[in-house]
Amino acid sequence: MTSQDNFSGSMIDTAAGRSYNGGMEEQEATTGQGKPVLVAALICDVAVKEPTSGKISLIGIFDRVHVKEFPSKRPVSMYAKLTEAEGKYDFQVRYVYSNTGEKLAEAKGNFTSQDKLATVELNLQFPPLPLPGEGRYDFQIWVNGQFLGQTFIDAAGMG
Repeated sequence: MTSQDNFSGSMIDTAAGRSYNGGMEEQEATTGQGKPVLVAALICDVAVKEPTSGKISLIGIFDRVHVKEFPSKRPVSMYAKLTEAEGKYDFQVRYVYSNTGEKLAEAKGNFTSQDKLATVELNLQFPPLPLPGEGRYDFQIWVNGQFLGQTFIDAAGMG
């Protein structure tokens, strides 16, 4: 049985009027009302915030990984874009092995949005995540205890 890893992901948030608190310090904001909408969720090798434009560049977007043998580990980044969020929200990304339903890791944090019509961009830099066997691995996105959606990677052996 694989042990579950817990960590706070490092986040980038480029939209005006937004803040992310990876350290989980208290912020003065109203608890978010309503369910944000997940616009996009992608897995990539690395995501970089460009210093001059503030734009996030996703490098090496993928949904399939090939490994020499199982079990294995692989670092990944996850980009998510949300809208219709106003107030303070707690989020959680659960990394789940679909074959067994086992939660292998999770990232937790919070963000604050001042404008429901704007977007919130989140970028989580995961440490090497476990790949115990072939199959699908889901990245489930939860905000204030509500499931918003998910993205995935499929792992396969080489050869």
